[in-house]
Amino acid sequence: MWPTLRNPICMFRGPLKRYGSGYSGGTPGVNLPFGLDSPMRFSLFYLIAGIVGFGAPFLVIRHQMLRNVTEDPKEE
Repeated sequence: MWPTLRNPICMFRGPLKRYGSGYSGGTPGVNLPFGLDSPMRFSLFYLIAGIVGFGAPFLVIRHQMLRNVTEDPKEE
């Protein structure tokens, strides 16, 4: 049974193995969300992405620590 299934499986697996990533070619930067055409634009977007990605957890923790959660519930 396995020898009869081996050929269809190999025919399906071959192209999937070669083109499975979805990106054509091997060009560096093809999977980035911004272009690498202009060095100044790349620097600006990289800086913004780094600040937001690195600073957001600290801002969330600061917000949670400054919240007032010690108030007693109001009774009506």
